[in-house]
Amino acid sequence: MTDKRDSMTGGETADMDRRLILMARTVVVLFREFEKIARELDITIPQYRFLLFLKRGPKRAGELAVEAAIRKPTASGLIADMEKRGLIARKPDKDDGRSVKLSLTPKGLKKHREFEEALARYLPSLLDQGDPERMLDAFSELAYIIDSRRENAGPVAVDDLVEDAGRG
Repeated sequence: MTDKRDSMTGGETADMDRRLILMARTVVVLFREFEKIARELDITIPQYRFLLFLKRGPKRAGELAVEAAIRKPTASGLIADMEKRGLIARKPDKDDGRSVKLSLTPKGLKKHREFEEALARYLPSLLDQGDPERMLDAFSELAYIIDSRRENAGPVAVDDLVEDAGRG
């Protein structure tokens, strides 16, 4: 059963499924909650993204900027801060002696895991009501769909995330 809006405004079509709007709102609200958790753990969402991308292996700064959809100067600032904090390290690129690749440090990997575990502790509070299995299945399906649409499988495949979660 679809939930269509009876009266649309602002150029929305009358046949738009309201669940799409609710889904978008949910993502925005979840993102805000994740930002709060990140602040408590002294990490930003963009820094987490970098850690996530680097988890699959060393990358150049430009590659991180592209993956995170940010400009190189912004990426440079994030990288400098993360390097200063000991989360990432620069290493010479074996294939191109003129450039460097960034990689996770043990401290960076620990920060990545700490943040994901905090998120995983928060999410069950949202599953108290309704059908938790159905919600988890829906989000898992969405994650797989998003991953399958990525060109070149991106730096972190959902399969890797699911495997990591299964290892506890």
